Amino acid sequence: MRISTHQAQQVAIDAMIDQQKKLSTVQEQVATGRRITRPSDDPVAAARVVNLRDALAGTKQQQENINAARTRLTMEESVLKSVTSVIQRVRELTVQANNDSLTAEDRGFVADEIGQLNDELFNLANSTDSSGGFLFSGSKTKYRPFNHSVGSGYDYHGDDGQRFILIGPERQIATGDSGSKVFRDIKDGNGEFAIFDSPSNRGSAVISPGNSVDGFKGGRYTIVFAKKVKPDGSKEFSYKVTDEKGQIIVPAGTPYKSGDAIAFKGVNTFIKGEPENGDSFVVRPSENQDLFTTIDRLVSALKGTDDKGKGFTGLHNEAARALVGLDQGLNNILDVRATVGARLNALDGQEDINGSYKLQIKQTLSKVEDLDYSKAVSDLNLKLTGLKASQKAFTRVQGISLFNYL
Repeated sequence: MRISTHQAQQVAIDAMIDQQKKLSTVQEQVATGRRITRPSDDPVAAARVVNLRDALAGTKQQQENINAARTRLTMEESVLKSVTSVIQRVRELTVQANNDSLTAEDRGFVADEIGQLNDELFNLANSTDSSGGFLFSGSKTKYRPFNHSVGSGYDYHGDDGQRFILIGPERQIATGDSGSKVFRDIKDGNGEFAIFDSPSNRGSAVISPGNSVDGFKGGRYTIVFAKKVKPDGSKEFSYKVTDEKGQIIVPAGTPYKSGDAIAFKGVNTFIKGEPENGDSFVVRPSENQDLFTTIDRLVSALKGTDDKGKGFTGLHNEAARALVGLDQGLNNILDVRATVGARLNALDGQEDINGSYKLQIKQTLSKVEDLDYSKAVSDLNLKLTGLKASQKAFTRVQGISLFNYL
């Protein structure tokens, strides 16, 4: 086999280029600190690196979501705390105003303060987060949840949904609550039934909101009182109870005196004061009533009294309903605050889980792609020695010629 001078030189050049390539690869690894600088270095490991980096990016986004959710829920908790304070203050003023010794002017001052508190409550219900989204619009955060106009009451323009955000690989959490859940889904009365005095009542009878015995049986009932004055001037009271179809539940003539219990169909209540003949009270199942309306009705009752006792009975009945309504509202707010607190705790727990997972991914990623510097430096010296040897060999081969031996 004949080997030409050109062929010998080309082989030497190829060997040098190969050594330079190997040296360049090791130099790049040492410079970047990574064992894998391109997929061709280790295709299997490179694919794993891509998956690990995707998981790391996902965990980073989930941590950012946790921070965003925590900010929003913390703001909601702060607003609900203020709402709680407003309701408690309205309740205090209601107890204070439900007193016959106050003058009409005094009750007017109380009514004005309660009205201002209701405006504050309304503004709290329309609170926004740091990005301008409404806290209590459900999933429609761009829409102002509550509007008020004289005659039409309080309208809700949000929805009953919730916005969820991803805080873990397979875990989502709600970042808010709807205005319906917080301010509107509140049962009037005692939560099972509500009792209303007739506007035409003339007596001084004030009825208790009552409580259920073995569960309210449902339906709508009317309690009608009869008053009889005996020749000796003594008074005799009786009552009857009918349902919405006029059927007798408690027969007419059933004796009654102030403070005695009135019980039927799971209803248990009593009346203080003296009803006039024909005075009546209606019992119906509890319905949802927003907090704003509950407070507005109380304000109207306070302003409807005078110093001569006019409107006192209506005020006392409305105040009794308002107090249980405020208690229902307060309990509802506390329930919502409890769920917000639970979600904040869940965020803290998931944040710790994500942090541990993130650390584990980084450790695994380091094992897959990070360079073993001691081995790399040794390899670098070896490749450098190989390159020098190939260069010396090329110099020797380049100087060889057949003419030197002729």
